[in-house]
Amino acid sequence: MKAFSRNTPIFCSPTPPAVRDERLLIDEQGAIKIYYAPFEYINRDARVVLVGITPGPTQMVNANNEARRALMSGKSSQDTMRFAKDTAAFSGEPMRSNLIRQLNHWGVGRWLGLTDAAAMFSTDRQFVQRTSLLRYPVFVNEKDYRGAPDMMKHLLLKKHLLDYFVSEVIELNNAVFLGLGPMVQNVLDRLIISGVIEKDRIIGGMLHPSGNNTYRVSYLVGSRGVPIPHATNPTPYDNGRRAFRDRFLL
Repeated sequence: MKAFSRNTPIFCSPTPPAVRDERLLIDEQGAIKIYYAPFEYINRDARVVLVGITPGPTQMVNANNEARRALMSGKSSQDTMRFAKDTAAFSGEPMRSNLIRQLNHWGVGRWLGLTDAAAMFSTDRQFVQRTSLLRYPVFVNEKDYRGAPDMMKHLLLKKHLLDYFVSEVIELNNAVFLGLGPMVQNVLDRLIISGVIEKDRIIGGMLHPSGNNTYRVSYLVGSRGVPIPHATNPTPYDNGRRAFRDRFLL
């Protein structure tokens, strides 16, 4: 809440925040810059936690724009943070569609009593917490952070991981965590070893829903009557899907 309050004047200023707006810079070290965007809201009643790497520029802009709109229409700080998170987390296409297709293929929506997992992003948001290992948008040399340097070894990134993501793990003690992509899963596995989170609370295997993975997602959720796409390993995805369905749908 302190970070949000500190940045409220920027959201309400005559000039809307832009991507990598220096007014929102909260941390930097060498080539790494971390910017504020309103992603603090935690849905403590969530049954599913979707875990990405860090918000990208699309999600950053969408969150900031929604915060500006809500504040200028008189919404409270708490409501504004919730609206911003609901609007922006895993937003943009094809990212959100890629995520929804995987959730439906695994049966996550069905487990929650929904006919379509898309409702987790609209009418039935109460079931889900959307989050990232690194809560605030991280850029390296002005480009999206994609896993290098290793956040478990880099002092600044590890501080953000432990300060924010780990605190969410503690608060969301009744939810199952779905790691999106091998890089996310690698970090989650190391947090398990460190005793931060219990192994049975995590199910990995889904692909990160980035547009770069659209053709892989299409193959994995489809009939698979075509050759396996280049650099695609179906095994982690299939194992994760099987683990989820065996645990929650059988």
